[in-house]
Amino acid sequence: MGLNLYPICHRGRSDCEPIHCIASEPEDITEEQYMNFDYEPPSFVCTGCNKSRSVDQDIYRLCFKNESTDEMSDNDLQDLTSIVAVVGAALNADAVRKVNNGVVELPAEQCKEI
Repeated sequence: MGLNLYPICHRGRSDCEPIHCIASEPEDITEEQYMNFDYEPPSFVCTGCNKSRSVDQDIYRLCFKNESTDEMSDNDLQDLTSIVAVVGAALNADAVRKVNNGVVELPAEQCKEI
């Protein structure tokens, strides 16, 4: 089975092979621009394989950009799994706090029948 990778780097870099990206589209984007990835997103989070790293094991590039932040870091597998673990713990803490405060979120579409 083939591996589908994200087709472009929104930074326009050639030293990183994109793996996946979640980007916001500009408000005035056309369908053709969207389909051809011919736009500059105002914000995105992306990861890829870094071809020009200073530390051999730091093969994974992680980018995060929005109107107030523009960060790019090179990471090894342990770094990425640590980032996922920390984000997972934050989401868990948020969920526990909500439940402890009586907030139970239900997805609107899935709960119409309840």
